[in-house]
Amino acid sequence: MPARWHNKKKKGSNGHKRPPTGGNGSAARRDIGFIPPGASAIQNSSAHYADTFMYRFPQNFPVPGRLRHAPTSLVEAVNDFHFAMMNDQPRNEFYYELLKRHVTPETGVLEIGAGSGLLSLMAAQLGAKWVVAVEGSAEMANLARANICANKMEHKVTVLHMLSTELTLRHLPDRPDVMVSEILGTLLLGESALDYIADVRERLLKPTTKIIPQHGTQYAVPIECDTLRDVCAVSGWKGLDLSHMTALQDTVSIVFAKQYGFRMSSVPFRRLSEPIALFSVDFASAVRRDIPMNLKLDVKATSSGTAHAMLYYWKAFDDDLVMSTDPADTLNNFPRDMQWGQALQLLDAANGPFPTPVVFTEGEELKFQCHFSSDRVTAHIHLCPTAEAAASPAKTTPTDNDAIKTENEACEKVNKGKK
Repeated sequence: MPARWHNKKKKGSNGHKRPPTGGNGSAARRDIGFIPPGASAIQNSSAHYADTFMYRFPQNFPVPGRLRHAPTSLVEAVNDFHFAMMNDQPRNEFYYELLKRHVTPETGVLEIGAGSGLLSLMAAQLGAKWVVAVEGSAEMANLARANICANKMEHKVTVLHMLSTELTLRHLPDRPDVMVSEILGTLLLGESALDYIADVRERLLKPTTKIIPQHGTQYAVPIECDTLRDVCAVSGWKGLDLSHMTALQDTVSIVFAKQYGFRMSSVPFRRLSEPIALFSVDFASAVRRDIPMNLKLDVKATSSGTAHAMLYYWKAFDDDLVMSTDPADTLNNFPRDMQWGQALQLLDAANGPFPTPVVFTEGEELKFQCHFSSDRVTAHIHLCPTAEAAASPAKTTPTDNDAIKTENEACEKVNKGKK
């Protein structure tokens, strides 16, 4: 996962080619933004040889035999987040309990984004009639097969190396009774979970197929965090003016706490409002267009302070079971913070030459706008300027004026509409 979200995707991009999906009179969608790591296969043997792990290091570095010829992308993925994912015990219990409630000896189960194959193994262990695990990375698919063979479940679980958008009914024994996936990102839809699930749902599932998990909500909350400020801005040192550094503070991108090297659950911060539900999805019925690209947010301050950033987290839930990335819920779950963590976006109250603090006063209502990318994978939240500020915008370069004028006019409409 890169440290920052701009308009690029986390792993992969829309530039990846997808083979056409044939058969059964249905075509998979081709505009999904996120491509799972490893889904773009190496095309020739020389490239594969150069991609082996041993070539990352100088020749005098002793690389263990078990790693020398392993694909670099696979070793990186397993060490970056798969170990943490597998050791997130509450996550595993969340999925196991949901599968336990819906798997019977007559149940066919489909897993998309299978990774290590753990969820498919759970379904098989619980007695499913058959399980098909779909994984876009060839190397990860092979690893899943090894895990399945190690557990003597190969008679029950079939691993297919393909994207779920390439899956057709001819690959399945029947339409599944349960579809399970764990393709959630640091942002709820950061790995295009809704698009992948909706595609499979519309082409391959029964109306009665249980989708696990079924619901999710993306939250944001403004926070005051001096620790965060200390790594995102500087004014000076012993009388030396360094403020021009802060003029380059990025208040547009979303960043992941994991990439900063810290856990929000172990960093002191204060929430300045109640959590804001940006959207909720029912994966059994929702499609991308159900989530507006632009939202007006009225945020009432529950505490006074300076909002240094918006903190993003989500909750996935089904029946009475909840899986959450809220720092309050991950305090004793180090693996969850190391695989998902939370997302942050620094805030700026104005469009001046330097970032301006967003000040909250208890009881006051502030107006924000939230914008989603067209694929709903990432977001941006900004404060709408007051009528006075919009009338007298800060000095900017000529190339900035038109964009800022448009933004100010949009926010003025929000302010007028709420009076």
